[in-house]
Amino acid sequence: MTEAREGDRKVLVIGAGFGGLRAARELSKTDGIHVTLIDRNPYQLFAPLLYQVATGGLSEDDIAYSVRGAIPGVDFRRGDVVRIDTERKNLRLEDGAVLPFDDLVLATGSTGTTFGVPGVAENALQMKTMGEAREIRNNLLNTYEEIENGHRPKEHLRVVVVGGGPTGVEVTGAVAELQRSMKREFPDLAQYASVTLVEAGPRLLPMFSEKSSAHAKSELEDLGARVLVDASVDRMYPTDVHLKSGEVLNAGTIVWAAGVAAHEQWATLGLADRSNRLRVDKNLELTDGVWIIGDAASLEGPDGRALPMIAPVAMQMGIHVGKQIKAKHQGKALTEFVYKDKGQMATIGRRRAVVEAKGIRLHGTPAWLAWLGLHVFYLAGGRNRVSVVANWMWNYVVWGVGSRPVVID
Repeated sequence: MTEAREGDRKVLVIGAGFGGLRAARELSKTDGIHVTLIDRNPYQLFAPLLYQVATGGLSEDDIAYSVRGAIPGVDFRRGDVVRIDTERKNLRLEDGAVLPFDDLVLATGSTGTTFGVPGVAENALQMKTMGEAREIRNNLLNTYEEIENGHRPKEHLRVVVVGGGPTGVEVTGAVAELQRSMKREFPDLAQYASVTLVEAGPRLLPMFSEKSSAHAKSELEDLGARVLVDASVDRMYPTDVHLKSGEVLNAGTIVWAAGVAAHEQWATLGLADRSNRLRVDKNLELTDGVWIIGDAASLEGPDGRALPMIAPVAMQMGIHVGKQIKAKHQGKALTEFVYKDKGQMATIGRRRAVVEAKGIRLHGTPAWLAWLGLHVFYLAGGRNRVSVVANWMWNYVVWGVGSRPVVID
């Protein structure tokens, strides 16, 4: 780790996600600015493909890339930030180190939220980290082995996914395809496997058009999934999901994909909304020299609602804040952040996806190919891209048989 030279502007970036990396890269080649990126993990996690690790389609190495390799010219410090002092302009790491800053970029992302539904935290599996994805994968695959050996009831092959946003839809489609592929390995158990998607609202993918939402629902049902809309979860037990309608869904694996919130730890730094997101000005500044980006930031869009907690917003914010800090350093005026909505997409399964961008709506194979291409483009590292494409090609040809990583307890 290199020390800042005397007179350098010291910039600390917390979080090596999409926003944090973009901010660090934007600043990395600017004379007179010393950037240190801090994260608890030494790798960048490509979160949009986390669900494929959770369902055995990709290995963990495919979506993780060394932070140091991703940001040459930027210092990286592995650690947990436990305190931020915006007045004294320093922060403390878990190991006791105190780092001063002239500018701080908070890009800590989000975590799952249970909305206070009883039993969710104790009994559902969430999917925001590599460890959580690994737990889902192990549970899904080990269940077959345990039932085959007579250690668990066949009903535990049922899977319930709660949340009809892009993550919930993608997980449900991937689980449905996994269950299809497992027919070859466990033919006697195939009839007991099922997946149910539960959405509290009137339709899936509420941020998409009604036509795309209906298409997604139809495609999931064609894969064999059961889709319930206007179905709110009332409470949850280890193998039961209780709906407000009175229906009880039995399942061996319960995945909670119903919502996210910013980390509560930093909500006290300023005025936070109900999702713990800090309200920032139009320059993305919380206070002088403290910038908030990505899922941690609450900024109203043209429709009067906070910008969505998605990767494109974080990336654009990261680039903008990098330019803002450079402008301050050079004595130039700041500019307001304007989000450019480039569209949205969600995959459902092989040759099944929905894409909406700039008035263009794609469904089926064209949408699926667009989804594949965009995700490969944004993956960090050539090896990762080659490995992901190879795995996808293999899964497409043989329905994933033999491609899943071995589960080691």
